[in-house]
Amino acid sequence: MYNKNKEKQKIIGEIKKAQLDIKTAENFFQIVTDPELVDVAIYELEAKKSKYQYLIKVAKQKGITRPLRESLVEAMAK
Repeated sequence: MYNKNKEKQKIIGEIKKAQLDIKTAENFFQIVTDPELVDVAIYELEAKKSKYQYLIKVAKQKGITRPLRESLVEAMAK
């Protein structure tokens, strides 16, 4: 039981980090002006989104769900 909870917390932590990484990549994309850096920013953002989607898929496969309150707070923040 302890290992399952530890694994759950690890995946949730990775998802939260992935969300932060996406925000950071979005901010980078917003500030770049050099055409070569725009390409880098796009690739980086897409890679971060892909990782996030993968982690969500893993979480669903393992039956990890977020509490309704947390989902509502995030939806309101957008």
